[in-house]
Amino acid sequence: MPNQSTFDFIVIGAGIAGLSAAASLASYGSTALVEMESQPCHHSSGRSAAIFVPSYGNDAVRQLTSISKRIIDRSLPEALVRTRGIIVAARKGGDAGMADPGQIRIEPDEIFARVPIMRAELLSHGWFEADAQDMDVHAMHLHYLKQLRTNGRLITNFLVRSVFRHQGRWQLSDGKNTIEAPVVVNASGAWLEQMSALFGAEPLGMVPMRRSAALVDPPAGIDPSDWPMVVDVEETIYFKPDAGKLLICPADTASTEPCDAWPEDLDIAIGVDRFQSLTTHEVRRVSHMWAGLRSFVPDESPLIGRDRQVEGLFWLGALGGFGVQTAPATGAVVAAMAAGANLPTGTIDWLVEAISPARIIKRGGE
Repeated sequence: MPNQSTFDFIVIGAGIAGLSAAASLASYGSTALVEMESQPCHHSSGRSAAIFVPSYGNDAVRQLTSISKRIIDRSLPEALVRTRGIIVAARKGGDAGMADPGQIRIEPDEIFARVPIMRAELLSHGWFEADAQDMDVHAMHLHYLKQLRTNGRLITNFLVRSVFRHQGRWQLSDGKNTIEAPVVVNASGAWLEQMSALFGAEPLGMVPMRRSAALVDPPAGIDPSDWPMVVDVEETIYFKPDAGKLLICPADTASTEPCDAWPEDLDIAIGVDRFQSLTTHEVRRVSHMWAGLRSFVPDESPLIGRDRQVEGLFWLGALGGFGVQTAPATGAVVAAMAAGANLPTGTIDWLVEAISPARIIKRGGE
């Protein structure tokens, strides 16, 4: 625990979005980033597929991704490490899908040429997005920590147990130590609702969902490192190269309580079966498997902004499967809101409304 206990801003949760927010806030005032674990990015941020896909998500997510790209190009180039590309594969007789912005139609022979384990005879076509890129979450994490330490610090092993508002300042205690600041950003991931309840905020209906993944060996004698990521149109399976192996995911979405998620054997088995049905590769061994939590509200846009009723509380969460690729934007946006500063370029009025926590409260009262 640091000697300093009084700050201008506190951010709860050191996932990649919380790290980004705290780093951005450090340019506006002294900032504490508190994390219940012994290190940042312990939960979902460290278990992401880590790919930057400009077409991913709804309009609000795509706009945040566009803002992130500007920030990355200007000050965080280490976040994007290589161009990967992504193929959305459509089966014969199945959902044909449609091209998202930046995608082109390709035929089965071209899919096979790019990913030679694909069962081209089962496919009708694919949608190819050439500029999807691998992301280096660890490099982002180090960048944000360095930026935070210019005017703040990371406090680990700090589980917020009680919250009290006194003379315009929030006091947060873990039962032993207390820190305070007038403004708090709640970026606690799957624990977002429970944490906001400590501040007296109304629930917004966010649901954490488990997603599992596994690493398997590629076919003997084949280097998959240049293959694009592949996902089926129905989003029931995706796979991509990962450190000499293949990462496969059954795209599971089981709702769960906030926790340190672990994969279910059945989900991994389903993922392997779906992968084998789409490819000619027989999986003989799963070398590693894991799970993380992705949290959503019904409209699948994030919750970013001031709480409508609780003074000095800002939300940063419900980041679904796009938390890593939008982190440069979401952190900068919520920091500017919390500091009363100019919003990043591209944060237009409709986006502010689309991500505001107030939209959920208004709908709940209709």
